[in-house]
Amino acid sequence: MFRAITDLLFRLRALVTRDSLDRELDEELDFHLRMDADVLRARGLTPRDAEREARRNFGASARQAERAREGWGVSLAYEFAADVRHALRQMRRRPAFSFIITLTLGLGIGATVALFSVVNDLLIRPLPYKDEARVNVFWMDYSWRGEEYDYVRQSPGVFESLAAYSTDGATYHASVSETGSATLLNYVVATSTLFDVLGTRPLLGHTFTAADDRPGADPVIVISYGMWQRDLGGDPNVIGHRIVLDGRTVRVVGVMPKGFYFPTPESRAWRPLQLDPSTSAYHDDGWLVLIGRAKAGVSPALVQQDVRRIARSLTPRFTYSNAWDKTRNAAATPVRAYLVGSMREPLLLLMGAVALLLTIACANAAALILARTSDRMGEMAVRNALGAGRARIARQIIAESLVLALAAAALGGLVAAAGFPTLLGQLHLQDGFSQAVAPGWTTFVSAFAIALAIACAVSIPPVRDLFRGRLGGLISRERGESGLRGGTRRSHAAIIGVQVSLAVVLVIGATLLIRSVDRILSRDTGFQTHGVTTFTIVVSAESNAAARQALYGQILTRVSTLPGVIAAGLTNRLPVRDLGYQGSVSIVGRPDLAGAKAPNSLYRTASPGFFRAMGMRLGEGRGIDSSDIAGAMPVVVINEEFAKTIWPGESAIGKQITSRWTGTPVTRTVVGVLRPTRLTTMTGDTPLAMYVPFDERTEAVLAVRSSGPPAGIVPTVQRVIGGLDSRLAIARVETMDQVVSAGIVTPLRLRFFLGVFAGLALLLGFVGVYGVVSYAVARRRAEFAVRMALGASPGRVFFDVLGRGVTPVLVGVGAGLVVAGVATRLLRGFVYGIAPTDPASFATAAGALLLAGGFAALVPALTAGGTSPATALRDD
Repeated sequence: MFRAITDLLFRLRALVTRDSLDRELDEELDFHLRMDADVLRARGLTPRDAEREARRNFGASARQAERAREGWGVSLAYEFAADVRHALRQMRRRPAFSFIITLTLGLGIGATVALFSVVNDLLIRPLPYKDEARVNVFWMDYSWRGEEYDYVRQSPGVFESLAAYSTDGATYHASVSETGSATLLNYVVATSTLFDVLGTRPLLGHTFTAADDRPGADPVIVISYGMWQRDLGGDPNVIGHRIVLDGRTVRVVGVMPKGFYFPTPESRAWRPLQLDPSTSAYHDDGWLVLIGRAKAGVSPALVQQDVRRIARSLTPRFTYSNAWDKTRNAAATPVRAYLVGSMREPLLLLMGAVALLLTIACANAAALILARTSDRMGEMAVRNALGAGRARIARQIIAESLVLALAAAALGGLVAAAGFPTLLGQLHLQDGFSQAVAPGWTTFVSAFAIALAIACAVSIPPVRDLFRGRLGGLISRERGESGLRGGTRRSHAAIIGVQVSLAVVLVIGATLLIRSVDRILSRDTGFQTHGVTTFTIVVSAESNAAARQALYGQILTRVSTLPGVIAAGLTNRLPVRDLGYQGSVSIVGRPDLAGAKAPNSLYRTASPGFFRAMGMRLGEGRGIDSSDIAGAMPVVVINEEFAKTIWPGESAIGKQITSRWTGTPVTRTVVGVLRPTRLTTMTGDTPLAMYVPFDERTEAVLAVRSSGPPAGIVPTVQRVIGGLDSRLAIARVETMDQVVSAGIVTPLRLRFFLGVFAGLALLLGFVGVYGVVSYAVARRRAEFAVRMALGASPGRVFFDVLGRGVTPVLVGVGAGLVVAGVATRLLRGFVYGIAPTDPASFATAAGALLLAGGFAALVPALTAGGTSPATALRDD
């Protein structure tokens, strides 16, 4: 054991301090020579003869030193270091060659590892919950009533614990002094069992208790690590600190660990739910999400079976309309799939696309390295003839590839780190998930791991040719077509074909997304987007209804009179961005639409001026006006889908609808019908919707239509609102153009990235074809000169080179179209209005690749056709 450690330490010293060991070795060899010479002089030889005889007996000093160094056991490392130095010299000799390979590989590696960092953080890295596989979310989220939750938890079955939660927001001051303007705090209201279900303990203090769940209990709050640090300065004595929410003081009882979030990073705090069976909301309002932790050892199949049991048990106790029937399609969704499931497919699709781009970059590098190595086969043949073994030469090829790949990895790591903020901005991760991802050490480890794999991959073709014995005869062989025959030429053609086929797939995908998004944006939304800016306003809940109504009236009055403002209005939910309240309604005079057949409708509010501000058009009747006030006849404006569904072929004006959203049935008379309007999404069917006069709710959205740019109106409106009451908070400011873009964020995201990847793929394909054909022309320059001297026309030479360059492009385009026919099916859920096999998109991509490949081969072909026989033969 001691000897092994000593040997290891010596080898480490030999690697780190070689110069010192070399000096010691030289001194030792000199000592032995002097000792032998002294012995010979003692026998009577002259000093000169003694030294000569000692050297002859000892052998060549260099050879002895080499044998001694081999005994150190680090010769392979010394040889590899020499290979690396040789590779660096080769890079300096061919700067353009080195730059192209490093740049193309670096961009490919950078894009890959940056996107992988996002995929790793969102889809692979464990969530901040204990045994997350056991945590499941129940079906029909945000639709469970308090009484349903209490009923389900009486018979939990396979679930160890159950919890209910929903999301909310409130005006917020970090201290009881309420200094400064209010901000919006997004928080979660949950039962005390939520943190038991998630299996997460607080960093400081404690979470809720059963006593905190009781109606009337002292208000408490658990805050996130980020809120503790940013808003409260990381105060270690934060437990017991009081903050102000909606004008009420709330006591901080716990701080969650760093990195914890639920359900999204946008939620910064958690409060007790406090379900009250004495209220109508407990029995009538469905707004909760149910989540449960399965017992240890329970399989996913058994979890699904048990939730179906729960669904069946609801039937005897509760009555549901068809739209809200919880006994149907019962299922439990794993918590990861529930939280980030909507991002999974787009991110994996982008990961596949960037992998294709990296493969194209690798193919490009392999083609250039193969061309460079083939050009040096004569040099390698000479070295082989002088005694260098094939393994030694192969190591040098691999070392050169490794140096290039590691340089590309360093560049890729820098690209990934520098471009990560831009990447997140273009990904448009919603609900604050961009805060949950960041490049870490895995980014750079991944870059160098990919580089090692690339170095090995791109070294395979030249090393294969080396070990197949293609060095023989290259010392005297002329550079010409004979030097390109066989594996090298076939390898070049195969590499070009692979590049082009992969580029075809990316270009087709980008074309499909571009055409799809254009079709979505060309659809009539039913409202105008240009010039409309929206402000989400939160009013403190401590204000009574009359005070809130007066405050909203002042906001509308002051904003409407601002210079440049054309119209302003208030609503509870914006089109496209917000879903809003919904539920069953009764149609007066239609007993056939009662009970389970009762229609389901969105419930939205509108102040006078809102429809004008949004540019919504009425197809019949009138909108909400100033006469629709409390005490007047209750009115409602419905959308055209509502009118056509309930009263097909007849006018809806004057018909009556009864709703129960406020707990008390209210019968309203239809006074207007809106023309078709996109309400919840930019695609798919439009739900039934009804607009009632705006009421005094604590949260509202102000829509402002202005003649000038949003940048000019936003600060003015913010000053007006902030000057009215310090308890008012503006939670969100967006233009309607931004709202519409967010409504199609997934296809927009894919369009952007696939467009960028497709452009890079076209560029790399062009570089690959041009580099390989130019290399072939340079090698065959003497051959072309001889052929033209013997009578071959420049046109014949031109078409010969052009044909050989375009042929693998044609094959690659054909193969790419076949592959794309299968691969584009993955885009089925992201394209609208066109088929994934859209012929126009396929034709556009094929034409673009053929044009790029043909142009890349055209320039070297023109050079070959213009060869001067006399000049070429004299230079060669």
